[in-house]
Amino acid sequence: MSSPDETNAAQEGLTDREAFQAMAEFVWQYARRAGDDLITLLGDIDLQPDGQPTDPAAWDDWLDCVRRVKAGLPPRRNSP
Repeated sequence: MSSPDETNAAQEGLTDREAFQAMAEFVWQYARRAGDDLITLLGDIDLQPDGQPTDPAAWDDWLDCVRRVKAGLPPRRNSP
């Protein structure tokens, strides 16, 4: 897992539109796996005082969504 403080090549140059698409993909995939529990989602994506995410898997899922958007892959994939 990379750190939220590290610069990731897939994130460099992320446009507002791409960021929005990645966010929408992330939330959609989360809802497919965990349901519509917004409070749990907000807890999972919080950053701890040391800068690390509360749920490291959520960070990896986010990076996957960013990579997919940057690669031009279609949204809303069916597998988690």
